[in-house]
Amino acid sequence: MAQGEVIQRKEFNEDGKEIRNETASPPPSSVRAQNVVTKVENGQEEVVQKKITDEKLAAHMWNELECPICRDHFTTPRVLPCLHVYCEACLAQAAGSNSYVVCPICRKEVALPDGDVKNFPKHNMIENIIRILTLNKEKDQKLCDGCGNMGAEFWCVEAEEAYCKDCKSIYSSLKYTKDHHIYKFDELVIDRTLQANHRIQMCAKHPEETLRLYCETTGECICRDCVLGEYKNMKVKPISEIIGAHRDNVKVALDAVTSKLKPLNQSIAILKDEEHEMKEQAKKAQNDIKTMIERVQKAIKAREQHLLNTVEQMKQASVSQLESKREELTVAMQSTQAGCDFVTNLLSNGSDVDILTMEAQIYERMEELKNVDLDIGVKRKNIEFQKVNETIITTFIDGLGKFVVETYNAQPIKEMRERTSTGRVGTTSKAGTSHGRPISPGEFSTLNSAVAHDEPDIEVGMSDNITDHYVGKGVRAIGAPNCKPGSGVGEFKKPMGISFDKSGNMFVADTENNRVQCLKKTGTFSHIIGAGRQGSGRGELNHPTDTAVDSHGFLYVVDSGNNRISVFTTQGKFVRTIGREGKKEGEFMNPRKICITRDNYLIITDTDNNRVQIFDSRGNFLRVVGGEDNPPKAQLKQPNGVACDSHGLIYVAQMKPVAIKCYAFDGGYVAEVENLKEGKGKGQLLGPSDITVDAQGGLIVSEWGNCRISIFDECGKYHGKYGKRGKKYGQFDGPCAVELNQEGRLVVVDTFNHRVVIL
Repeated sequence: MAQGEVIQRKEFNEDGKEIRNETASPPPSSVRAQNVVTKVENGQEEVVQKKITDEKLAAHMWNELECPICRDHFTTPRVLPCLHVYCEACLAQAAGSNSYVVCPICRKEVALPDGDVKNFPKHNMIENIIRILTLNKEKDQKLCDGCGNMGAEFWCVEAEEAYCKDCKSIYSSLKYTKDHHIYKFDELVIDRTLQANHRIQMCAKHPEETLRLYCETTGECICRDCVLGEYKNMKVKPISEIIGAHRDNVKVALDAVTSKLKPLNQSIAILKDEEHEMKEQAKKAQNDIKTMIERVQKAIKAREQHLLNTVEQMKQASVSQLESKREELTVAMQSTQAGCDFVTNLLSNGSDVDILTMEAQIYERMEELKNVDLDIGVKRKNIEFQKVNETIITTFIDGLGKFVVETYNAQPIKEMRERTSTGRVGTTSKAGTSHGRPISPGEFSTLNSAVAHDEPDIEVGMSDNITDHYVGKGVRAIGAPNCKPGSGVGEFKKPMGISFDKSGNMFVADTENNRVQCLKKTGTFSHIIGAGRQGSGRGELNHPTDTAVDSHGFLYVVDSGNNRISVFTTQGKFVRTIGREGKKEGEFMNPRKICITRDNYLIITDTDNNRVQIFDSRGNFLRVVGGEDNPPKAQLKQPNGVACDSHGLIYVAQMKPVAIKCYAFDGGYVAEVENLKEGKGKGQLLGPSDITVDAQGGLIVSEWGNCRISIFDECGKYHGKYGKRGKKYGQFDGPCAVELNQEGRLVVVDTFNHRVVIL
């Protein structure tokens, strides 16, 4: 047991009875080491014996002699090659019907010697200690092996017999036993070396003979009779002659391993410090996020109040003018009405004289009233709030801070591993930080499977050193052996597209087999979708190039040869088709790729019509993106791959000329990756066949022409490329699709290698 190790175990009293179950105290060796201590009194150092009762020491020893499996005292202890000790019965139960057993502590798989746990070496020392402790516990009732009376309190190491005080005196004086080592049980409990130095071990083949010889030919301890038999012509020496050299060799081996404890402890300390630092960083980041969001909320509230106040001021100014003019016109109307009433009444009820007398005055007043200004004189101002585009808001919100993930190797552990395997300390390769930009879990898993520098058979897949991990570490390929085309289940013939449902099942467009294959999350075959033959009837497919699954469980297949979208359930039942051959809205000419938004809108590249079309989940046409009615920069030419992010932005990869363009969901052109050129160099593309977007907005592009994957950040900045032409892991031949699965792992449809590769 390593020093300082703490495990949960039972505790026993001096009689071996369980008294509690708790975290174990330090091992007995540490307790014994505390028996002798030093102290300083009056400037003088003296040795003081610390009093620890034999009963307490025995209780500690009982705790040490506990099987890690059954948590009880060892019975027939057996030693595994990893040097962990267990009860024979516990090992047999752990092995079951297998021909091996897995060590419960270090998880090392060990083959059973000759198929039986009984053939593992027995730990005689532990077994003997248990026997001594048991005898010590029962000494008051133990019968003397000499006279048969009660009260045996001595043990003869050589004879392995218990004696009372009188018999001990007798046996100590007899000729044949006077040199035997006889000790009190208490002495044996305190000092184990008394047993180890003088205990006689008998030969298993000749039980009457002691093991005194060592066969250097077979590496076995043997007896005198063994030499006369099967070991007759072998190199045999007395144990007493060779034990010194063997002890030294074992000590050297122990020292070599002990030297590893320091770097291991250093590594553990580093990891503890890093864990603490990570927690502190997370706490600080959380506080920073809260502070920033509070400031943003405060600024938004201030902006809200400013806008509301502005509206109120605009309203008050306009309303004040309108009220003033309304009052003025009201007085004019009342005066006009009064004049009209007066004249009307005069004409109806007045005499001729009255009318003639008032005529001149009436003319004058009527003329005044006739010339009243009826112009309102105030132009009403429309108060209309122009909202910003929702995309700008979501982009702003998502831009409120980023996480920069940096990875590294714990150096002490790395150094120890390299020293062990190569005898030297290797150089530290550059970590995969993606140059400090935010990395999503999906992209980080993708980068983690790229190649370092040490394994030639794997390194060939690496074009740029974008990470320090190895290709092939967890990489899986699904398809026929040796990259051959096939038409059986789990085999493909130039597959071109893939998608996943919410359970992680894969739907592969098996293009030249004219079908879609559904594979379980584990990569095992599930079922086939489509008739499996080329055709245009219900449920038949003609060179399908891509698939997508919506949130309701419907599978949309780009039926490229039939210029339509075929809809199935994920179990393979045909539902309907969308579109037909043509150039009108809702019609297709060689559609290639499809993606589905989280609101189940369908976005499809209509390649030969040089556009992208958007449909709702029922198949109703909504709009065209990148059509010829757009400005030249916003028009698409031979669009192929398409992807959408969580904000509704649409990314399109087009073949000729090479471009990656971004559009809003309403079809408006947003931007494109700048200075993108066709070619084989860094940051250049040749035949971009598909595109996907990671959680942070990074772009991952498969290149049909360069047989690789290129990675750009959310700003369109180039970050690295992975893969080249070939058939090995980390190599591709005309990859036509790239996606991130639910685990964040990169999945590449390696078309001309007729396989699906999960990195």
